[in-house]
Amino acid sequence: MINLNQKLYNRIILTCVLVFILVLPITNKVVNAQTTPNYFVTVNPTTPDSQIYTTVGSNWTVSFEAIWSYGDDSGTTINNAIVTMQVNDSKNEVINTLLLNTTTGLFSFNYSSSTADVLTFTPIKLVTSNGTEWKPDLLDKDNSIYGFQSKSVVIWWDTFHTSLVSYDTETFGTALVSVNVTYLLLPEEGLTLPEWATYSHQTFLPKIAHNASVTINGVKAEETSIEGIFQANVPIWLPTAYIHVETSQEGWITTQTGFSFAHNTNEPLWKYPVIFGLVLVVVLTIFLVKRKKVGNKVLSLKNYPILGGVLHAITSVISLYWGLVGLDSTLHGFDWIFLTIVGLVSFGFGLVAGLLSLRKKNQLFAMVVIIMLMATNIVVVMLSLDMYELAIPWLIVIGSYVLSVFCAFFICNADEEFT
Repeated sequence: MINLNQKLYNRIILTCVLVFILVLPITNKVVNAQTTPNYFVTVNPTTPDSQIYTTVGSNWTVSFEAIWSYGDDSGTTINNAIVTMQVNDSKNEVINTLLLNTTTGLFSFNYSSSTADVLTFTPIKLVTSNGTEWKPDLLDKDNSIYGFQSKSVVIWWDTFHTSLVSYDTETFGTALVSVNVTYLLLPEEGLTLPEWATYSHQTFLPKIAHNASVTINGVKAEETSIEGIFQANVPIWLPTAYIHVETSQEGWITTQTGFSFAHNTNEPLWKYPVIFGLVLVVVLTIFLVKRKKVGNKVLSLKNYPILGGVLHAITSVISLYWGLVGLDSTLHGFDWIFLTIVGLVSFGFGLVAGLLSLRKKNQLFAMVVIIMLMATNIVVVMLSLDMYELAIPWLIVIGSYVLSVFCAFFICNADEEFT
């Protein structure tokens, strides 16, 4: 019986030994993994908070300190070194790399952004005066000593964001427009930062810009009972309302935003004259063909100059419309003076070219004006609308392109008819 107990004890002891041998390496790995690593070089911001909030266009000073954080010189600053600073945008893409001199260990630099973005400034490397490069690489696996450690600074360069809330076009010649004004980058719940880290020295930054100054088509907008919602009644006489919203605040860069929408009450004033004008053009075209007795077929070669002249007139009227849109919108804040000038000039040249085509004179001038009208009604119009990210009226743009193509076909294939 004693021998059996002895064998049992031996087996228990052997099992414990085996378990201890297996567990010991795992325990050692856990301990080693929890050991705090040491770094030879540390570059950290000198400010207590690593987040800063400011306005677009503002020039902000960022300061860092480079110190020896391990070894005999631990705690002393690193003089006469060069730090590589990496700048990442909100998409974590590298947009810039700065080389900064740490003459006394403390160094600073100024930075500004012309666009709204959240930029992160991260030191990624330090080169001492003797040429040694310190990077975040493992130098000694046994002691867990790394070469480089740093902390980042995040700066928010913000601006206003204006969105169209509602519009009322039930009254002829006017539109009641409501817009919502917020800060673009701030989260919906706002942002809390130290007083020194904000442009306006606020500790809590709300999403809504309720104290902004807003004008809609040059009319001062009033803030409604709902914070951030501004409203104004503006005059509109075009079939499409082009709305220009200017938002400003003390110390902030003024923003300009454009919106467009159909004015339902104004549209009939333009629709019926356009239909009447097109019918009149068709009637006059047939009359001119019959009067000149150049054949029974309207599309005969002898009628090409007449058809080209009529299409010149139609595309010229389209240019006149865009010129008037540009003029009215420029008076209300849009930067469309170029659209205004080009539209009105193209209208004048188009009428002259149309009259000359009807008289079958100066074919070259008529061809040049066709190109001018196409550039105005398509390229200039699309660029002007895209400047404010407005919807492009493809029906008018494509229609003017088709008319110009037919006009070019008639003019270019009537060499024998022009004198």
